[in-house]
Amino acid sequence: MRKHHVEKRERDFRKINRFAVPAYLAANLLLAGVNAVQSLWYYAVLALCALLLPLILSLFYRIIRRRRSYQLDLLVYLYVFLLYTLGIVMRLYSLTSYYDKLAHTLSGIVIALFGLLLFHLLSPEKTMERARFPLAAVFVMAVVTAVAGIWEIWEFIVSLIFHSDPQRVLTTGVADTMLDMIVCVVGGAAFLPSLWLYMSRGKTFFLLGIFEAACRLPDPKESNKK
Repeated sequence: MRKHHVEKRERDFRKINRFAVPAYLAANLLLAGVNAVQSLWYYAVLALCALLLPLILSLFYRIIRRRRSYQLDLLVYLYVFLLYTLGIVMRLYSLTSYYDKLAHTLSGIVIALFGLLLFHLLSPEKTMERARFPLAAVFVMAVVTAVAGIWEIWEFIVSLIFHSDPQRVLTTGVADTMLDMIVCVVGGAAFLPSLWLYMSRGKTFFLLGIFEAACRLPDPKESNKK
């Protein structure tokens, strides 16, 4: 019954993606044209880079050797559109610092999901029993913290190369960098209660349904009975 439900959701999201993906590509192509007309070549190139996402996703599924999950696809497209297309190409980050903090918090949640996928891929046991929650939680939070730190290191390197100030060091000191990392970790921590409910009771709300679809897992409640 659970497998039938997962497959039905995948078919539904496949239909949604037939409209969502072309809309994503068309929006970025339009932004590339608008920026090119205004001679804003940097942002035009950034918008064109967003068109590589379908190829990146295809490579991702090949690397992890899993069937395509249309639910995960839609999440990634929405995530990239909000953080990359709206935030960078349309410069929302420069308009308000609140959008930047919202983006970093959302990043923590999405990275936590991918951290759980990595935990599942690396684990010899391909089940999600309740007893393994502490290990899974520590692993997920380690991934979130590591990615948050690596991103800030990348921004620091960019500032050295291009003499820009993406971390706002000149105006905030280390405050902006630390807040970015903190809200990212908070976002990752917000993922853990739903992970506990999934591993202990088989509840699949708040992204865990996407995880289950991507991994094609059996019902966790069945695993916990063994």
